[in-house]
Amino acid sequence: MRRAAQAVPVLMYHHVSPAPGLVTVSPESFRRQMAHLAHAGYTPLTADQFLGFLEGSYAAPRKSVLITFDDGYLDNYAFAFPVLKAFGLRATIFAVTGWLGDGPVRRDRLETEKGWPDCPNHRACMEAVAGAQADRVMLRWSEVEAMQGVVEVHSHTHTHTRWDKVHADERQRDAALAQDLADSRETLRARLGYASAHLCWPQGYFDARYQAIARATGYRALYTTDKHVNTGSTAPEDVGRIVIKDRRDAWFARRMWLYSHARWGRIYTALRGK
Repeated sequence: MRRAAQAVPVLMYHHVSPAPGLVTVSPESFRRQMAHLAHAGYTPLTADQFLGFLEGSYAAPRKSVLITFDDGYLDNYAFAFPVLKAFGLRATIFAVTGWLGDGPVRRDRLETEKGWPDCPNHRACMEAVAGAQADRVMLRWSEVEAMQGVVEVHSHTHTHTRWDKVHADERQRDAALAQDLADSRETLRARLGYASAHLCWPQGYFDARYQAIARATGYRALYTTDKHVNTGSTAPEDVGRIVIKDRRDAWFARRMWLYSHARWGRIYTALRGK
């Protein structure tokens, strides 16, 4: 019988793309990282399994991992999804539901001589979204559906707005946040048939009021950008994640080992800081 996990690393990606830039891992590096997980015997969890691990209702295998992506970029479908599928891995995309559009699935490079539509770097993606050209760089719902069984989608809010920067009045801020979270959850229900219990905070920002509003909206697991170890005693409202970089293989392997071992992971994060 396999031993249960001490700790579960939660990996945070944004882009997997040949266009280098901020929060981007190259397709080659991503393939090597996923190969390491597969060959080293890591079990990729669903978001609900990970929540069960935190709440004590699921005994995660000793070497478990939760693979996450933020925002929902087209390059996740173009470059990450085929690798995940090839290695038999699962992942979660925290999508900004208001940025995802309609239209047919964009075909992969094996099916068209023209290749993929442009998958630009992070700055260019943000400029496209701001310029009402989100469909050029973001996923479509048809592509989300095409990835089901390998990739699941949960909430990164509906608009990716930092409401604390929009409304100085606390009541207005709280009301806007509540609507944003409810819109995201309802969009997922309408599009995919389920109301997500998992929320990732835009830019990693939250406070006690944000957490209370999220709970009231129906979210149970709240994902941060804090890099701490996730054990069975970690509060589901304070999930830590590891920013994955386009680094050499040894860098990735070390972090997987550290964040899978509660004691050594805590020592490491205490020495390095958040």
